[in-house]
Amino acid sequence: MSDEQRAERRRSDREFARRAVAQLQSSDGWSAWLTARSRFHNYSFANQLLIAMQCPEATRVAGFRAWLKLGYCVRKGERAIRIWVPAPPSRGRLARWREHGANPLEEPEVRFRLGPVFDRSQVEPLPPPATALPLDPPITPVEGDELVGALDPLTSLAGDIGCPIAFEPMSGGRAGSFDAHAGRIAISTSLSPNGQVKTLVHELAHALARIDRADGDPPLGYAEEELVAESVAFTVCASLGLDTAGYSIPYLASWAEAAEPGMLERPAAMIDRLARRIEAAIDAVEPAWTMRDPTGGERG
Repeated sequence: MSDEQRAERRRSDREFARRAVAQLQSSDGWSAWLTARSRFHNYSFANQLLIAMQCPEATRVAGFRAWLKLGYCVRKGERAIRIWVPAPPSRGRLARWREHGANPLEEPEVRFRLGPVFDRSQVEPLPPPATALPLDPPITPVEGDELVGALDPLTSLAGDIGCPIAFEPMSGGRAGSFDAHAGRIAISTSLSPNGQVKTLVHELAHALARIDRADGDPPLGYAEEELVAESVAFTVCASLGLDTAGYSIPYLASWAEAAEPGMLERPAAMIDRLARRIEAAIDAVEPAWTMRDPTGGERG
């Protein structure tokens, strides 16, 4: 495809993703999942450190009562993770403050204390008739090996930007990771070759989003960067003839709920630039495979 055709394809892919995410968020099943996800609040950096110190494998934590509302109970004997939780002023303190004129400068402050939370690995569903809300979106794994030839050029690109790749076993069901401090990408050896390509593109997009920013790129928080990285992976894989919608659309929906409004549209130029950088690295190497493009032409 020409540069213009690829740019149009990316715009079409982003619009498809935007509409698909909107439809998922309006469906009953996804509304239930988003309700569950909303109970896992974003934690401060200090609390992230406390969680990492006490339970390095933790993925999602919530308080005892929050787990009950989700349809889960903490298993007997589990040790709580202690993090800083807000302790609002008592009704008595607030009443006395109002009685004395409710001076904004003297309003009782919210204090913090160490309180217990538990990781999802420490809970189990409540017995019927309780209904446990789903904790993960229904993501379909990417299978197959048609794109195995893309691993070498992608690995070379990672080396060119100073971000070596390690293919290694990963715990907790993780597919890959980008360590910005160490400048390192890890890809799970449990994935299929196509899954490794898709995940590697995602993690490369994270790396490039940090080191290849341009004027006009929007500021990216954690959720926003995930949206950019997965959008790049979705569009690059589509240009290679690999349909990752069963994985990418649920993944995008899971982060869209936590991101700033409109973040699926605003970084379009950034997504396009990062996708072009990765596609150029693949195209620069004579591929060892022939891939049929979804538009009907031959690629390879």
